[in-house]
Amino acid sequence: MENNVFEALQGSLSPETNTRMRSELNLKQLELDTMFSLAVSNVALAEEAGLPVRQAAILQLRGYISRHWSIASTKYEPGPIPSQEIKSQVREKAFALLSSSDGKLRAAAAAVVAGMARYDWPDEWPQLFLQLVELLRTGTRDQTHSAMYVFSEWVNSDMSDQHMEQIGTLLPELRRIFISSDSYAVSTRAMAVRVFSDCIEIISTIAAAENDFVNTHAPPILKEWIEPIIGVFQQPVCNDGTSSNIPLKTECIKAIVRAVQGIPKHVMPYYAAILEALWMQLRDIQEPFQHAFVYENSAHNESATELLVSCEDDGEACSIDGYLLGIFEWFSKAAETRSMRKFFVTKTGDTNKSVPTPFFSQLIACLMCYAQITTEMLDDWADDMDLFVADEDEEGYRFNVRVSVQELLQTLDMTFPAALASALASAAQERTALAKQWRLEGNSNWWLASEAVLWTIGTNAESIVQQQEGNKSDAPVIELGALFDSDVWPLAQSAQFPFGQGRAFIFASGFAKMLPPGIATAFVDACAKAVADVHLHPAVRLSAVRAIGNFSRHLPAETVKPQQGTFITGLASIIPHLTEDSAHIALDALHSTLRVDQSITASLEPVISEIAIGVWHKYPGDVILTSIVIDIVEDMAGNPQACEALAQRALPVIGSAMTQNTDGSVIASGIDLLSGLIKGSPSPLPQGYTESVFPALMQVLSSTTDSEVLQSGQTCLRYFIQKDAQHIAQWRDPSGASGLELVIRFIAVLMNPEGSESAALFVGDLATKVVMKCSSLLSGEVFAELVRVVTGRLATARTSSFTSSLLPFYAHLVARHPAEVVDLLDGMRFEGRPGLQVVLDAWFRNFLDIQGYYSRKVSAIALTRLFALGDTRVSSISVQGDLIPNAANKGKIVTRSMSRTTPDQFTQVPATAKIIKLLLAEVEIDIESMFARHDGAGLSSVIDQDELDHDDGNGDGDDWEDDAEDDLQDDMGFGGKYDFLSDLIDGGVGLDAEDDDDDDDEDVLADPIYSQDLNEVLGTFLRQVVRSSEAGFGTNIEPTLTSKETMLLGKLTSSFRE
Repeated sequence: MENNVFEALQGSLSPETNTRMRSELNLKQLELDTMFSLAVSNVALAEEAGLPVRQAAILQLRGYISRHWSIASTKYEPGPIPSQEIKSQVREKAFALLSSSDGKLRAAAAAVVAGMARYDWPDEWPQLFLQLVELLRTGTRDQTHSAMYVFSEWVNSDMSDQHMEQIGTLLPELRRIFISSDSYAVSTRAMAVRVFSDCIEIISTIAAAENDFVNTHAPPILKEWIEPIIGVFQQPVCNDGTSSNIPLKTECIKAIVRAVQGIPKHVMPYYAAILEALWMQLRDIQEPFQHAFVYENSAHNESATELLVSCEDDGEACSIDGYLLGIFEWFSKAAETRSMRKFFVTKTGDTNKSVPTPFFSQLIACLMCYAQITTEMLDDWADDMDLFVADEDEEGYRFNVRVSVQELLQTLDMTFPAALASALASAAQERTALAKQWRLEGNSNWWLASEAVLWTIGTNAESIVQQQEGNKSDAPVIELGALFDSDVWPLAQSAQFPFGQGRAFIFASGFAKMLPPGIATAFVDACAKAVADVHLHPAVRLSAVRAIGNFSRHLPAETVKPQQGTFITGLASIIPHLTEDSAHIALDALHSTLRVDQSITASLEPVISEIAIGVWHKYPGDVILTSIVIDIVEDMAGNPQACEALAQRALPVIGSAMTQNTDGSVIASGIDLLSGLIKGSPSPLPQGYTESVFPALMQVLSSTTDSEVLQSGQTCLRYFIQKDAQHIAQWRDPSGASGLELVIRFIAVLMNPEGSESAALFVGDLATKVVMKCSSLLSGEVFAELVRVVTGRLATARTSSFTSSLLPFYAHLVARHPAEVVDLLDGMRFEGRPGLQVVLDAWFRNFLDIQGYYSRKVSAIALTRLFALGDTRVSSISVQGDLIPNAANKGKIVTRSMSRTTPDQFTQVPATAKIIKLLLAEVEIDIESMFARHDGAGLSSVIDQDELDHDDGNGDGDDWEDDAEDDLQDDMGFGGKYDFLSDLIDGGVGLDAEDDDDDDDEDVLADPIYSQDLNEVLGTFLRQVVRSSEAGFGTNIEPTLTSKETMLLGKLTSSFRE
């Protein structure tokens, strides 16, 4: 066997293709022999086999472990599994290879040992852990490195909170190796820190359940580790050609970030020291970073590159990038911590406003250096403009230093918006002065510095514009005029630097709302010329495309109108030449221009329709592109001067997609396009819609089982009913069935309990729309049958998402006809249960899962009306109440098996009591949502949380300053405004309909419930319930309330103004 394995391995290394392929197939066959693992491990150990074959052998063994060692492997392939006797021998031989003199053999052997440990430790290989620890203690440098490699694979993947005893044994050895700079290689020390980081992750997972344990053991562990880690940060970056400390620094910052994320309270005492060390690192690395990665013609390029780029043991390059990404992430965490606030902002003596500290301004100037475009980025963009587009997108898929800077800036903006704007202005002065000096000296790097200034400020443009709009003083938040003089105009006129020139366009458009009319007109004209000029660099044209979208959205129509036609035709000429990865920016800009002037848009309908339908036809499966096309079609359909011509072009294409295509995704996309067309069109629909595409749509929906097609069809039919219910009801198919009958049959098919819930995910919305629009068109029998069908499906629903999608159907019915609905449901039976109980059980369990604020509002108001009936058939139903604490699981992380053994138990409460509990929960959610939007203190500001909850020890705890206000509160004057909870209910804050998906639905907007203040309605209702003797509050409801619910209800009723 051993000889056969040797020959096969030797053949697999042959340069001759046929020999190599035959040998690889032979190895696959040999793997099915139970002796294979022992034979291949013997070859790996045999010095006489030669190093290439031995390396091939250990790699073959590594693959074998994942395929044939255990059926627990996710990559297991059918075949015999070695006996325990053979496994024992193989484990011994693999462990021996950890001491090999060849680094590749040792690394592969470590991976093999870690792989076997995953399945064999501790039951079949109990001594492994101590063997590895002993190698750490007494082994050579190479043996120590091998053992460390095993732990780095093993701890990360397979250890958990169940192995705290082993972690406690391992950590001291890891620290000893980490601090022994004279005894171990940097790579080994870095690996020790990596394993420590994995251990911190494990400790973090048990923090919630074992808080006392973490509070006892985390501080001494961190004290032992963080101080030497800070020492590593304090060391300058060095690379002597054979060894660099960059990998060690990178692992150290990753460990600190992980600790901050998992056990922040215990890291807090070290924040100031960490900040000081990392700030010095950022400043020290700043200059060599620019010489190595930004300034291609720098005389110091070679030496800086040698300093900041090292070569790992495996030959891979290790750059400073990873270290910088970690530093920026740590600064993000620090900025979000109240105890670190003093380093970033201070209060002014006269206005008590937050202003940036000198450190904050210097940090922003430093970030502007790191945000500069690197030579690598320029090379990538030159080769592929799609990468340029992707890197400019807010949600780009490439992560680099510039993107990391952007994320840090976003965190700083969320935490200190006003102070950040001031810091940006201060830092810009410093950097633009340098750029101007370089420009005058003829240094071509000037544009990189100017571009980074504009990019950094532009990243926060939206926030700065919002602050300026809310600014009560005449002083500008940021001096745009100075920036235009120093950076924008010079870049805009520098055709030799196209990426800088493009930045000028994007920057100006980001501040469109703040631009003086003259500057705005100049840039609008420049964008029009840029999109029309085919000889311009693509970066400039694509940047102008982005700018057109911003200008069209944010400038007054009269400013953009003179160039609207040029914008549209220019964009139409660009779009066909863009790839699937870049076309979205031009389509989005086109969509924005359509709203400037409807007459101009209508005059260019042929151009717009051809481009939009052409993109859809070319990329029907691209979700991003088709969604923008649908938006364009919807807007064009809403243009009275263009809708008819658009329909004549689009309907035949859509009909063809539905009837002459077999690809479900294309059919679904065509139906989505039809939905957009219908949604934007007037009501009733123009002549031809129902006759031309409704029959084809129903034919497709009645004959398909494709979930995507069915989902799209449900949405499309909802818009058909919304826009043209009367016409649908009048239309007849050849058999005489009306369009409305076909829709109800379709609903009934989807409500089949045997059907897919995913395929019927939007059928609840469709059924709700039928109830809202067609009640007068339905006979009593048909209506009752519709309710019966939906309730039967509700009774068998398996997922909360599907259940909650059906509940608005009942909410709308109950809100309008509560007594009749109770009568109807009470007369139905589903598997022995009354229909009323089926509906209430589902409604109450999933009340908080209902999507959309309007639907939530209808649901809540419907419950108040159901309660107000005082119907004993409702109050006599018992439903699930509150969770009963499970003593058996207290203080433990509950696994699936534990939950099956000791399942959760709940109290049982009357349905009327559950209604009150749910409505209190709704009020609480709205209050918390309001505070979250305004960055306030939350419900704890009006309810004494100390009476209800206890600190879990993992937050910032007592370190958080109770009286600290952040910039947003300062600027808005939010603190102290709402002294009584009733202010929130009595119109104090507009909570209703924010970001509601239904705010463009004419039926929703016409519903009186839509305009009601939900919190005012609920406040009045709850007060009446408490004060009414008929509601039985004291006997039936109050005893079921939790302490938190009682306290909230008391606040609501006692502070509510008479």
